[in-house]
Amino acid sequence: MRLLPFLLFLLPVVLVGQPSLFDVLHADNDTVVFRIETDWNGLVRRKMDKAYQPATVHLTLGDSTLTFEAKLRSRGNIRLEVCQNPSLKLKLRKDELLAAGFSDLNEFKFVLQCTNNSLGESYLTREKLVYDLHAVYSNYTHRTLAVGLDLGKGDTTKAFLVEHDEQMEARFNAKVLEVNKMSTRGLHREAYVNMCLFNYLILNTDWHVFNLHNLKFVCPEGTNDFIPVPYDFDYSGFVGAHYAVPREELGISTIYVPKWLGKRVTEDEISSAAAHFLAQREKTEALINEHPCLHKRDQKRLLRRVSDFYKLLENEKHLLKLVE
Repeated sequence: MRLLPFLLFLLPVVLVGQPSLFDVLHADNDTVVFRIETDWNGLVRRKMDKAYQPATVHLTLGDSTLTFEAKLRSRGNIRLEVCQNPSLKLKLRKDELLAAGFSDLNEFKFVLQCTNNSLGESYLTREKLVYDLHAVYSNYTHRTLAVGLDLGKGDTTKAFLVEHDEQMEARFNAKVLEVNKMSTRGLHREAYVNMCLFNYLILNTDWHVFNLHNLKFVCPEGTNDFIPVPYDFDYSGFVGAHYAVPREELGISTIYVPKWLGKRVTEDEISSAAAHFLAQREKTEALINEHPCLHKRDQKRLLRRVSDFYKLLENEKHLLKLVE
């Protein structure tokens, strides 16, 4: 069934060509359930292989149910070793997407709750919050969407979608760079300092520019700007996963100790970035205060970190010590 009238009703802006399925789901902003028929037990047993296997996906949008043939595999690194549920990558058939009125952007990345209990749900909630918080400070972020996964086990597993590279390329009219190495010297300076300060706020040291560890680099068309976009925040102190530990060479004992990792940042650059972050304090605190699924204990802890962060930004002497 073609759903184009329904899709255009959901999208608040005029898009060139057909909207992608991800765009439609994100614009609707309602939790949708992906019912996936596949050999789930086999996927879990062979999760370290990251090999695709056949799957059938059922989605209910409005009054219509769509069915797509697909390929599904596990994804991730540390989470594959320590989590009960692996993260997933799904590829729908492009011809079926086009027939349903969507564009052919067909790849979806899922982050699942690590364990099937309240602790796993809390990690998931806080990691999605970090993605949402990043959008407060930067225009170049991954969009996310809370979803449910019905894997035929009698219940629904909580998860969220993280925008795939091809979606970011279409949205930003840009290319996501496919390189193995990168230098901080080649990055857009304002975007780089913004990224460093954001990771400092959320107590995240699990990133590295040189080998593109937990960073994507976006180059908007017509520019030579290499803009870093961080992702995978489960090792941050904001998320507080039980398995997260800092690298030994950083000289910090836990992920809850702030550590500045910016390189060759000038006083003027960090002062400018601090002014931008200071202007967003009200939005940051509101996002944390109003989050419906965030436990009160976690809310208080995150707000304390935000308060400490802003005290640093307001004290020029202490702020400039970061870049000495």
